Formats: sequence, structure tokens, C-alpha cells
Amino acid sequence: MITIQYTEKMKRTFIWACLLTLGTSLLQAQETPNRHATVLKSGDSLIIRKGTGDMRIKIYEQNLSDGDKEEEIYDGVFIHRVESDRQAFFDALPFIPKRRKSCCHYNPHCTGLFLGFSRMTDDFFSFDGDNSAELDLGKSWEIGISLLTGYYQFRSLPNWGINMGLSWGYRSFRFDNRVLMKGERESYFVDGDNETSYSKSRLRHYFFRIPILLEWQSQHRFFINAGPEFEIRHGIKSFARINGEKKQSLGKGMYVKPVGVNLLVQAGYGNIGLYLRCSNPLFQKGKGPDVNPYSFGLAWYW
Repeated sequence: MITIQYTEKMKRTFIWACLLTLGTSLLQAQETPNRHATVLKSGDSLIIRKGTGDMRIKIYEQNLSDGDKEEEIYDGVFIHRVESDRQAFFDALPFIPKRRKSCCHYNPHCTGLFLGFSRMTDDFFSFDGDNSAELDLGKSWEIGISLLTGYYQFRSLPNWGINMGLSWGYRSFRFDNRVLMKGERESYFVDGDNETSYSKSRLRHYFFRIPILLEWQSQHRFFINAGPEFEIRHGIKSFARINGEKKQSLGKGMYVKPVGVNLLVQAGYGNIGLYLRCSNPLFQKGKGPDVNPYSFGLAWYW
């Protein structure tokens, strides 16, 4: 049997050797570089291999309305590794979409309250007055209010959208010393003379209007829209004062088309704008004057 005796010097040497080995191991561990995350593309999929640290993921979307500028829409962080019975996976903070910038906010203009002047012309989209229907322009007007409004905003073109709505209102045409009479088969104008005078002569009707408008609006709140508008007319009536007496009705219906089609164009800034509305012929074919109404005025949108 061989017996080994350790001297005090040998003990100190052994302790220093252990400490040196431990320090070298720690130093090597600290000098080991961190592994960075890698991204591989396979078809329409992205394969992400996580590194040694926490990993942040950001997703950007190209904003076509702002000079192809990239806009951040998602932001997430992979935090730590969790071991389960079946497989290892990473817990992540949820990917929450960020609120879009105000430049992408769409504010539809489908007429809240509008007031304008009315006139009759001899052709569609014409601004020349018809000689058979001379009007007192200062007293021929329309007023209306929006009842329902809806819109659809294009996602790829956030400054564009389609507006739809329903409005109700009143339109009146004021004639100068003439009246619109209703005969058995048609409506016709009658002028005043030395024996008979007409005053406060009007043709009026109420309406429901359904506009469908394509709109563009800028980031600075300017807008313009245009499109067809379907009009349902009711309460159509002609009346006047004859020789200064009490106002009396001269006919109802007046062979006016119960349904009309308008072209509506609007432009403005913010909640205030101007509008122009041109209509197809007001009367049924061969049953009244061949005139087309149009109106223009001011609108307040909400």
C-alpha cells in the first residue's frame, strides 16, 4: 500500500490551480458572442430563428397616399422560452395594430343641411334660362336636410371613398306674372294681361333624394365629390294669387315626373362646401314644358 502525504506547498498549488481553471471557464463564457436572429424565406412564409436575446418584430405597410412612405402597423417582442411537454415555444406580446395616422381618416361629405337657388333651363347641364319659364331667381330656392348617411373607404386609397345617403327637402319655382295651369292632358303656362294678373305664382314639390357619390379628400381637409342622385318627388302643386285675391291652387301633380335623376357635384373645405345639381326633364314627355331644373348653393356637412 502506497501512502501519499500532501505538504502545505502542494495544497496551495492545488487550490490555485482550481481557481485558475474556474476563472478561465468564466472568461470563456463571457467572451462567447451572442447569436443573432436569422430570417429565411420559403415561398410565402418567413422562418425566423431566434438568437440568444429578446427579439423585436416590426411590420410596416406602404402608404401610397403619402409618397410611398412606410408606416408601422405592428410591433411585438418575443420575451422568453417556455418548455412544455410536447414542444418548446416562445411566449410573445400580442401584435396590436397601431392607430392609423390622421391623414388616413376619411370624413364623408354627403350633405347635412343645404340651401340653394333653383332655376329652369332648356337643356341638361345648361345654365341658360328657358324663355317659357321665366323665374324670379331670388325667390326660387330649395332647402333640405340629410336623414341617413353611409360611406365606404377604399383601403388601398384611403383618400377615396363612396358616399351614400338619404335626404328630404322642399323645392319651389317662382314665376313672374304667369302661372302653370293643369289641363286635361298637359300642363301649360298662362301669362297675365290687363284683365287678369297673377302674383306669387309658384310650382313646388317635396322630395326624397338618394345620392351615390365618389369622393376624394386631401390631408388638408379639401374635398370634391360627384355622382348620380335619385329623386322621388311628392306633394307637387301649382298655386298663385289671381287679381290680388287669396292664394288658390291651380293643379296638383302637374304631370311632373315622380322620379328624377340628378347629377350632383360638391366641393369645399372641412364641413362647409358648395354644390351644383342638374336634373333630367321635370315634366313627362309631351305633357308639360320641356325644361330641366338645376340648383346651386351652400351646404353644411356633418
